[in-house]
Amino acid sequence: MSRTTIDPVTEWWKDPDQVARFKERMSATPLSRRTALAVLAAAAASAAAVACAGKKEEAKAPAPTGASPAAAVAPPGEKLAKNQVLRLPTTDEPATFDYNFNLYGMGSPYVNEGLLKFDPDMKPVPGLAERYTVNDRGDVYTFYIRKDAKWSNGDPVTAQDFVFSWTRRLDPTSGANYAAFLHDIKNGASFNTKKGATAADLGLKAIDDKTLEVTLEQPAGYFPALAAYIAAFPAHPPSVQKWGEKYGTDADKFVGAGPFKLTKWEHNKGFELTKNEHYYNAANIKLERVVYTIAKRDQWVSAYENNEIDYASNLNFGDLKRLQADPKLGKEIFKFDQVGAWYLLPNPRFKPFDNIKVRQAMAHAIDREKLVKDVLQGLGKVAYTPNPEGTPHFNPNKYEQYTRYEGKDAVKYLQGTEYEGGKNWPKITMSMRNNEADAHKSAQAAIAQMLKENLGMNIDLEQGDPQAVYKEMWNGNKQLMWLRWYNDYPDANNVNYETFYSKIPAGSRRSWWENEEYDRLVLQAKGEKDPEKRKQLYIQSDEILVREAGAIFVYYPLAYGLMKPYVKGMPKNSRGDLVPDWNIFIRMLDTMYIVEG
Repeated sequence: MSRTTIDPVTEWWKDPDQVARFKERMSATPLSRRTALAVLAAAAASAAAVACAGKKEEAKAPAPTGASPAAAVAPPGEKLAKNQVLRLPTTDEPATFDYNFNLYGMGSPYVNEGLLKFDPDMKPVPGLAERYTVNDRGDVYTFYIRKDAKWSNGDPVTAQDFVFSWTRRLDPTSGANYAAFLHDIKNGASFNTKKGATAADLGLKAIDDKTLEVTLEQPAGYFPALAAYIAAFPAHPPSVQKWGEKYGTDADKFVGAGPFKLTKWEHNKGFELTKNEHYYNAANIKLERVVYTIAKRDQWVSAYENNEIDYASNLNFGDLKRLQADPKLGKEIFKFDQVGAWYLLPNPRFKPFDNIKVRQAMAHAIDREKLVKDVLQGLGKVAYTPNPEGTPHFNPNKYEQYTRYEGKDAVKYLQGTEYEGGKNWPKITMSMRNNEADAHKSAQAAIAQMLKENLGMNIDLEQGDPQAVYKEMWNGNKQLMWLRWYNDYPDANNVNYETFYSKIPAGSRRSWWENEEYDRLVLQAKGEKDPEKRKQLYIQSDEILVREAGAIFVYYPLAYGLMKPYVKGMPKNSRGDLVPDWNIFIRMLDTMYIVEG
């Protein structure tokens, strides 16, 4: 059987059938992880190893640096500070640093690492495994663990450690969350759901101490992305056996394999990480210590101004205007893409949104440019289509015939409806979650005001309990939603199919708009192997969605942070944009350092 070439480093998301299963793994349990991901990270990057179309092509990782690294060297023109200490805030007391057991533990993943991890372009690259190969069929992955990969206590990292750890996550008696994430492993679902398979039946085999063979239920080109995610982190078997459920709950009860080790933890106050001398890439890690202080997010700016922390990101919108006006602090602001979109979602099951002309009039009645400039104060980019800039399927078309702002003239699109002239509107409620940032709450109010001024709509605003609001939406019981989607992975399947395909069952369905041609296109795109043809199918589906105003896209959100001028080395993606820890990429400390000054 011949297999379509898969480059899991640069093209894993171009196999649409497998991308669909990848999303199934990522959504196997309720996704509350984004808050945690904003403060999480992984470790160093290097070259990738791939096996394509029956031919092994192995890109070697950088030469091992050894367990006793030399001192880090400053980039040209800069002088490293003597004390390489970075002070960071975090919102929550960690429950555990054991990600193999509890994905939502809120500790720092810098103390551990997986076989692979994501780079700033959201592509999997080598971690504890220096390379891997995949068989011709695509259902057997072989990972070659670095010879110098060690745990923070000096023990070698072995293939047996991963067999132990992934079996532990799948074991139904362990109580580990997010176990369905590993259901692609042969007999993983059967074992985890008590359908007959045992641990011995799992497709996990240590060929030798440094070679792990993973057999899957079916071909899965996306498996490298799963291996790069924090849910695939290992646990240190001797420590788990010694401490049991207490593993990861105190500094002296945790052993990891990341670039830093947990050396101090004052519960409910903060914790400290120290550079791990046993880490295979320690020579390239410049920071010696990272100090985390637990504080509410609304205290971060004052802590920064009082020189108690060196860096803070995703800060409250209310502080932005003052900070921008400050001659010193204004220069220390940085902005970053949140890889998502904010949009209105009118539900055709409710009047007046069953009428396409109403939805189209709304699309022409919202001044996106004014909203981004005046309401968001620049913390956004105008959006007309679903996939944000920087993702492989970003569609730059504005479709002005469907989205052009026309102010009060937008009322003309209501001609021939019972709402002609902007009259006879039923009761309309626009809902959103009450835990969203103030900027997006302000945007909700501004949009409602625009629709009132231009179309005569009187809209009640609801900001409700996050879980309750979404549960009602998923079951089709919300009239008009103001909501966002932050990408789980960089592919249009994550947006065009998973949020707007009309055959998604009630209980997990966002949109209740339906269009047969749209559904046909996104299904065809899932099965299309040619990347360019696939992209064009998504562009065609975008136009239908925008034309019928099944959703009205308003902006791609940006966030902002503060960083002291002596903090350097924040990663950038291939477009040159700063990429702090956020969503998919969560490993900025790998390259950051402190300079004198």
